Amino acid sequence: MAPRSSTPASNRARRDDAVTATALTVVWRALIEGVPVTREALEREASVNLDASPTDAMEQLDIVAQRLGVSSLG
Repeated sequence: MAPRSSTPASNRARRDDAVTATALTVVWRALIEGVPVTREALEREASVNLDASPTDAMEQLDIVAQRLGVSSLG
């Protein structure tokens, strides 16, 4: 049996947490710091939180967004 930390459900939960952190950080910066919300800012933050290239990070954000019923970000 695989260790619990490597299960698909655990990986999905980590990804979902990283996507949530990305969204909240971008919104917080916009509201508190007045930083504009841009695709580039979202890509940069997602890349850091998901430890992925900007393209891969945005694909992961898109997967979660679609699962939640949000239109594709692409």
